[in-house]
Amino acid sequence: MVTILVRKFNGYYANRPILTTMIVNAVLGGIADTVAQTLTALRMRQRQKQLNPDMDGKDDFFAIEIGELDKKVPWPEDDFMVPASKRGPPPFDFERLTRFMAYGFLWAPAQHKWFSFLATTFPLTVGKATPNALKRVAMDQLILAPIGMIHFGNIWIGLGIEG
Repeated sequence: MVTILVRKFNGYYANRPILTTMIVNAVLGGIADTVAQTLTALRMRQRQKQLNPDMDGKDDFFAIEIGELDKKVPWPEDDFMVPASKRGPPPFDFERLTRFMAYGFLWAPAQHKWFSFLATTFPLTVGKATPNALKRVAMDQLILAPIGMIHFGNIWIGLGIEG
């Protein structure tokens, strides 16, 4: 099964490398954000359970209410009248997931061009593989990473999202 997937991916990448990179970035961004939101919800639920053992009869650590999925994320709440032990975990934020996926999708063409540039500028040939790989990493971290972070930060600010 893995061999078939790798073969399919390689075929798509050979025919349409930028589109394939865009889709892969979007999927990986979606997976990363889903994992982050799930871990946040599970940690909050565990903390609430420790602070309030009789949490409305919910004693399943992995319980996430389906009804909570369609609400806008109210967390962190500014209402200090509700104790933290009574607040529920933040509901899954589909808007945030969409933003993460869109960012990866839209940033992929620039990344593809950049990594192609690095591959041609610093080829991994016999005898120079390690130094050229280190040069690729250094160039990426010193040039593209700061640009990406500034760009990413501006997108968050433009969308009115607090980091």
